[in-house]
Amino acid sequence: MARAKPHLAPLACALALACAAPAAAQPGGGDATTLDRVRVLGAARALSDFPGAVGAIDGETLRAGQRQVSLAETLARVPGVGVLDRQNYAQDLQIQSRGFGARSTFGIRGIKLVVDGIPASALDGQGQAANFPLGMLERVEVLRGPLALQYGNAAGGAIVAETGLDGAPGAAAEAWAGSHGSHRASVGVRGASADQAWRWRALGSHFVTGGERPHSAAERAQLDAVAQWSPDPQRRLRLVAGGLSQPFTDDPLGLARAQWRREPHGTDPAALAFDTRKRIDNAQAGVRWEHGYAPGRSYWLGGYAIRRGIEQYLALPVAAQRAPTSAGGVIDLDRRSAGFDAGHRWEGARGALALGVEFGRLDEDRQGYENFVGERLGVRGRLRRDEDNRIASREAFALGDLRLAEHWTALAGLRQARLRFESDDRYLAPGNGDDSGRIDYRETAASLGLARAFGRGEVFASAGRGFETPTVTELSYRPDGGAGFNRELRAASYDSAEVGARWRLGEGLRASVTAYRIDGEDEIVPAANLGGRASYANAGRTRREGLEAGLEGRFGARWSYALAANWLRARFVSPFAYRVFNGGAEQVRTVEAGNRVPGIPRADGYAELAWHSAGARLQAALEARVSDRIAVDDRNSEFAPGYATFALRLQWRGRGGWHGFARVDNLFDREYAGSVIVNEGNGRYYEPALGRGFTVGIGWDGAE
Repeated sequence: MARAKPHLAPLACALALACAAPAAAQPGGGDATTLDRVRVLGAARALSDFPGAVGAIDGETLRAGQRQVSLAETLARVPGVGVLDRQNYAQDLQIQSRGFGARSTFGIRGIKLVVDGIPASALDGQGQAANFPLGMLERVEVLRGPLALQYGNAAGGAIVAETGLDGAPGAAAEAWAGSHGSHRASVGVRGASADQAWRWRALGSHFVTGGERPHSAAERAQLDAVAQWSPDPQRRLRLVAGGLSQPFTDDPLGLARAQWRREPHGTDPAALAFDTRKRIDNAQAGVRWEHGYAPGRSYWLGGYAIRRGIEQYLALPVAAQRAPTSAGGVIDLDRRSAGFDAGHRWEGARGALALGVEFGRLDEDRQGYENFVGERLGVRGRLRRDEDNRIASREAFALGDLRLAEHWTALAGLRQARLRFESDDRYLAPGNGDDSGRIDYRETAASLGLARAFGRGEVFASAGRGFETPTVTELSYRPDGGAGFNRELRAASYDSAEVGARWRLGEGLRASVTAYRIDGEDEIVPAANLGGRASYANAGRTRREGLEAGLEGRFGARWSYALAANWLRARFVSPFAYRVFNGGAEQVRTVEAGNRVPGIPRADGYAELAWHSAGARLQAALEARVSDRIAVDDRNSEFAPGYATFALRLQWRGRGGWHGFARVDNLFDREYAGSVIVNEGNGRYYEPALGRGFTVGIGWDGAE
């Protein structure tokens, strides 16, 4: 089957718009080149020269009047990004960028996550957002569209965060308490050497919640530290270390539709019977050296190491676990990963060129056990899976900027990636053959963007092709039930194009609008769920067509507003079928062409209206989130209803570094599904959102 070609009409539209734009730079355009800069693709670039859709959230917004527990609190402010908050700390958020990541049943998929230079996404594309240290981040940048494909595997978008080391030395502390026994406390410190060459920052936090739903309690402790040595502007050494401990976190599971309507904040009985829960331990460290050794010449070296342990108890029926091919209902894995990258950058009067290489390795020791012993459920039983999995990645890339004319810039990137997946199966038993195997992927990502600056903004267009390999889990089993790796599973490919414009006007007014189209081929979908094993296959083609817009500004001396709106039509272009074992019989289920891709609302948005007193000692804001209905599975058999929900936040800043906040979430106590578990095999698709909740916090910053 021929692969879909990039849709080039948006590029033609962008060029037409650019030719019609005013040629002369006007006063105020300098704001774009001095204050609005992005670093999402390595070196800092003026926003007026960046030919792609990008958004940024500063540290003040991340923390002002927020609980600082997850990115769900503020990421919805960015156009093109959707966040479905599961309120299930055993499964993390579901973050989407133009529909990428919507199919993930746990964690984050299809979006590259990077925190202080350390990837929070594994080499196979599966990521976790829990270890973003929101309390000390200076900035979170979100790249959507074709230029994000340059981040490599499963990079439908990129979320890049960096800790801020500026500010006066001192200590800080914060604490809040809220509904359902929830509370969080944090202590941080900033410091610097006498000559300011060394600067450092550390933050420790502890979060606990009893959860609104039965069996949804969670606890998380986190410690992060960043240090930097920069004796002059040409040299910078950055050291990063962090750890996260999440002891057994209750998993209340999703609810079937009838259960959810009957008890909107209930818990499935299977969660209680099997005591479903998860433990996470994560430790990581990284180092990066950057040196501008001559005018227009610089290089970098970086490396990281991560160790992650997970133990999870699932709610699989005992009968399914007794099948010879079952991997049991307890997952116990230990992941060790490390990576190294190096590169060189040349800069001239009209442009720049960067060449780099990245190497990564992931080793996973995975066991599976039955989650019952005799009649007792929710305990570790017999060994049913024992394997070593490995991923090795070698990648090379080139990234070039070119100023074509006074107001025209171009940015092009090319990345070549080779990934090898290997598995050594140590569990062999009657009816359970050797599932060892190896498969190699050789993939290419390429993108090209053009931007044209005008008086108070710019128009841009970009196009590109990217890829997404299967994860280790998706490769584990074959749809035909035979032994061995699923070697027929291909990497998905995506052709993407966008056209957009940004404006920066008076009264702090900023606006943006982007139209895009994404054609996908070989998207990875469920193939069969038989004998206690879930397997995957490649679907035909998918298409996403969307429009996103953002607006923020001020009116009067004390009022401000922000708006993000998204419309996305995501559907399967080709039909496909898969098999399930239901009610003791095998069934074939067909997904028709034209069905909506599940997990993605047709429309959603965020709005905020804020006020502050003279001197900004008092602040108040009303937040609103809206969403259209969401298909829960590929067959579109059910939909989670749409909703609109509101929150109110109040902030106070006093003397001596003291500050406080209060907020009411789900102001009108709306009952709705905050997220869905896409294609959940037992029909437990719906994850209830929290009802009305209250939070009150206080803090002190000794540096103020």
